[in-house]
Amino acid sequence: MAKKDSKKTIMIIALVSIFVCGCPGCYFLIEGLFSFYDSVNNIQEFENTWIALVDSISQGGWMVCLSGLLIIVPFILVIIALVNRSKKEDLEKLEPTGVSKDDPLPPAS
Repeated sequence: MAKKDSKKTIMIIALVSIFVCGCPGCYFLIEGLFSFYDSVNNIQEFENTWIALVDSISQGGWMVCLSGLLIIVPFILVIIALVNRSKKEDLEKLEPTGVSKDDPLPPAS
């Protein structure tokens, strides 16, 4: 019974993490890419390329990195849940009891 509860708990945590981490992560990714694109799009001369790239990374690049970390969390939790689900339960060895303990095995047909 405890294994079923832990599996359900991991799946619930994975689903909650999708909404808590995945959705804001996608929002930060979109906003970061738009900010990065706007900064790079304003390059007027070749000499300003490196300055514009550094500015774009400081304005939108941190959002892209943060979004990557936030989006990875639900994937890791879902992988953990699937790995725990795929493990087979060990069967406990049963000992014959009562009358069946003394009876011989029937012949194979």
